[in-house]
Amino acid sequence: MPNEGSLFLVICLILLQGITGISFGLVISAGIDNEQSANQAALGVFYPNLILSGIIWPVECIPYPLRYLSLALPQTYASESLRCIMYRGWGMSEMMVWRGFAFTLGWNTFFLILATVILKLRT
Repeated sequence: MPNEGSLFLVICLILLQGITGISFGLVISAGIDNEQSANQAALGVFYPNLILSGIIWPVECIPYPLRYLSLALPQTYASESLRCIMYRGWGMSEMMVWRGFAFTLGWNTFFLILATVILKLRT
């Protein structure tokens, strides 16, 4: 897979996506007591997210009602940003690249705040 852009940006975006995934796992573990139910909830969210976020199926081919849902998912803008970095060689000066970073940081912050609220309410 060719990389025409900055390897540093690629690694940073992938690490931020990993941290966002860990934050989402924290939300699930904070909200669900049973391990089996937590696994089912994680898989129930993971697969639609994978399909609708443009990683497997292009966002442009998704019907319009689902496309708006797709744009609200954590990986949609990040995957497009990763494509722009790797295939086009774009940097942080391009809006599509920094939008991927901004949405990733926004989702990460949202998940951490949500996990904190859930844990505060449960204790």
